[in-house]
Amino acid sequence: MEVTITDLSPCKKQLRIEIDAETVNAKFDSVAKDFRRHAHLPGFRPGKAPLANVMRSYGDKIGEEAKRTLMSDSYSKALKENGLRPVIMPEVEELQFGHGKPFQYLATLEVTPAFELPEYNGLEVDKERRTVTGADIDKALDTLREQRVSYTDVDRPAGEDDFIVVNFTGTIDDKPITDLVKVARGLTEQKNYWLNAKHNPLIPGIVEALIGSGKDDKKTVTVTIPNDFIYEELVGKEARYEIEIVQVKEKSLPELDDKFAKGFGAESMDKLREGVENDLKNELEYSLKKSVRNQCVDKLLDAVNCDLPETIVNEATRLGVHNIVQQNHQRGVGKEVIDENKDRIYANAKADAEVRVKANYILSKIAEKEGIKVTDQELSRQVAAMATQQKVKPQKLAQQLKENGTIYQVQEEILNAKVIDLLEEKAKVTEIDPKPEEEHGHSHEHGHAHSH
Repeated sequence: MEVTITDLSPCKKQLRIEIDAETVNAKFDSVAKDFRRHAHLPGFRPGKAPLANVMRSYGDKIGEEAKRTLMSDSYSKALKENGLRPVIMPEVEELQFGHGKPFQYLATLEVTPAFELPEYNGLEVDKERRTVTGADIDKALDTLREQRVSYTDVDRPAGEDDFIVVNFTGTIDDKPITDLVKVARGLTEQKNYWLNAKHNPLIPGIVEALIGSGKDDKKTVTVTIPNDFIYEELVGKEARYEIEIVQVKEKSLPELDDKFAKGFGAESMDKLREGVENDLKNELEYSLKKSVRNQCVDKLLDAVNCDLPETIVNEATRLGVHNIVQQNHQRGVGKEVIDENKDRIYANAKADAEVRVKANYILSKIAEKEGIKVTDQELSRQVAAMATQQKVKPQKLAQQLKENGTIYQVQEEILNAKVIDLLEEKAKVTEIDPKPEEEHGHSHEHGHAHSH
């Protein structure tokens, strides 16, 4: 057997495989002998007909079977001898096949990227020295108070903290804003719309112009659309708003007392404060642990430079786009807005897919080297946990995952988490002073590559 490999791209190979005529003839003979055992040919007892007669009667079927086994054996051997690990089924083009002739074919395939594993023991990572403070607890309690907020109609001019309920129409150059951006209906006209300087300003400058106005007042407000506005086409343009104030509402937050605590299932304010502190400590521990684990993966991603199989990245991108669209639908984002942003959605999904796929290859290679595997019990436990979350029976979910092929993703997720356990355990952790608050929460996620 002769194999010639052509690199079409770093992860795409074309194998030209040739099997000599002698091997081809031997395979035809052995397949013909198998056929003869069961052949019913006139004038011969089963298994006794001459091979030439069997070949004449079953030639096409014998040829197909000979080709199938020759191709299967030679392809497997070519992969093994050249250390190739395909990620998809090959595309095969037959060049020549027949009795008495060499068998030649081309197999085009994408393969797992080849790269050297960087040193993954003792990765240097940072961990912030952070504790839960009284201020953190107060902030969390304020968030709980916001959940029990009430609004009272007031007959006085609007103050800075008030909510102002308005009817409005917005124009640019005397035309509805929807003439410039079709999907900007919410900026063009609203009835009984709640405005607040901090929570929902609509466009900066509008609420400020209404402070001091009262119920039934009418105002014309002109604002310039700022640079970071969601619709780029409107940036820098002057919008004119005709506004009628329907009502001014004063926001009231409940007192932090035992009655308030009971509303959250705690017997007293001290108990509620204690519960909030414990929750915050658990969240902080989880967040610091996740940061260390993410840094470990990021270090490896930075240390490895390799091309990725197009097919795998495309499939991961397709899934990513699907997930983003689903999430937007659930948040009530309209189809027009999604269509308008489809290029951005695709670019984000592709960038994320490339990171995930690369991380998966690195972690998988470490798992192989370290002999880390996923046990049946671990897989069952994970499926059971997912089933509880989705409120379905574990057996039913397991069946679904097998049928749609996503059981491998669950397996991959568990394997990755086990590898990251090892990276975390071996990492060299340096404690550092906390970064300024606004820097938190910007870490990139690698999906399957990270722990749950």
